[in-house]
Amino acid sequence: MMLMVVVGFAPSYFLRGAVFAKLPSVLVHLHGAVFSAWIFLFVIQSSLVSGGNVRLHRKLGVLGAVIAGLMVVLGIAAPFGTLHRGAELPSFFTPASFLIGNILGILLFGGFVAVAVWQRNNRRVHKRLMMIANIILLPPALSRMGFVQHHFYLIPVISLGLLVAMLVLDVFTWRRPLLVTVISAVVYVAFQPFSDAMVKLPVSQRITYWAQHHP
Repeated sequence: MMLMVVVGFAPSYFLRGAVFAKLPSVLVHLHGAVFSAWIFLFVIQSSLVSGGNVRLHRKLGVLGAVIAGLMVVLGIAAPFGTLHRGAELPSFFTPASFLIGNILGILLFGGFVAVAVWQRNNRRVHKRLMMIANIILLPPALSRMGFVQHHFYLIPVISLGLLVAMLVLDVFTWRRPLLVTVISAVVYVAFQPFSDAMVKLPVSQRITYWAQHHP
């Protein structure tokens, strides 16, 4: 997952100096720094648990919860800024689908992380919810990869492939898919049609118009 993020955002962020890059606004800088911190912390947290250092993992989990909260705030604010600047969007987005889809996506991410933190003492539930929360973050990085831009269908294929891998791992580990994985996968799959329906609502169109034209 970290490799996907780094490769996807390398041309526009990491290879331009990351926090030292010339970006359109302070908001974009904050967005890039906070979201990057999250994925790197996720790798560290996974490594700590794998190495048996649960105590430090729990301490850093407080930082992770704070970063996740900031991500939700910035993840809502950033697409408003993008539309207001009149930035060019990928061809598969309309302004409304870009704005509403990003807002709903980051809220879904925040919901998975919140439940994962609540269930932090249930190891099986916690780590699966955190994995799926990170899968939710992958489409923006994947959409910036050159070969994916020409084969847009790969974005859901890769994301769903990761979900299937989790289900397969459950079967090999526990001889059955765990309920948390199944429910999370259903929620994830149902999200896209739900998001598409929300985009078509008049209120979504009004919010998009405001984002593009507010002073």
